[in-house]
Amino acid sequence: MTRNQSLAFRTMLFLFGAGVVAFAFVLNTSGKVLTNTAMFTWISIGIMYLIFFIPVFFSTIAIANFSGKIPSLSIMWTGIIGYIIASIIVILLLSNAGISLRKALAGQSALLFLFAVCVFLAFFASSHARQVDEEEKKKRQFGLKARAQLLSPSINSLPSEYEAVKTTIARALEEIKYLSPVDRFEGFDLELKIMYSLDALSDVCDAIAADEQAVHMEMSVSLEKEARMLQMLVKERKLLRN
Repeated sequence: MTRNQSLAFRTMLFLFGAGVVAFAFVLNTSGKVLTNTAMFTWISIGIMYLIFFIPVFFSTIAIANFSGKIPSLSIMWTGIIGYIIASIIVILLLSNAGISLRKALAGQSALLFLFAVCVFLAFFASSHARQVDEEEKKKRQFGLKARAQLLSPSINSLPSEYEAVKTTIARALEEIKYLSPVDRFEGFDLELKIMYSLDALSDVCDAIAADEQAVHMEMSVSLEKEARMLQMLVKERKLLRN
């Protein structure tokens, strides 16, 4: 499911739920004069519904990496559940225990303030996790590009018999320089495979450099195979976007 499809689905889900709440409101208040208590109750229900949908639209979880991101969502859900339970208690106290509307409003205001604090804490945790994740992606990208750069001299020193495959590898190494970070598991997996491919190419180049005799067919086949693999992996990685 793409981002646009996901947003469309969540919007439809939100509107459907809002329609259910609106239908329940009309069904229970049609032809009746709304008291202050009833108005307070329905406004509270509307606020609870909006708050309940906050994580649905602003979830911080990314499929690529759950580490460090679940705590912020847990903080958010703890605040949401706590607010809804406390808000229901306030409504019941207003309706059945006879507390004044002023006290109920003060209680709801206090609950909204506490929920806002919870949202701030969740945002802070999410921001910190996002910063750590960005640093990790930069380190991974730097390691990949540095490894590709280290391989360049070995490729350039190959005998003239390998001109075609040298060109293929050189293009792949050049494309690695311009890979943009992606926050997806597929990107991490492909980058790991590219690192393995670079290591394999380095081993083949070292073996060729150590061979003082004529170029062997086995070495040529192995180099071409690894070059094609690197080219394929880099092309696949270039297609990934956040």
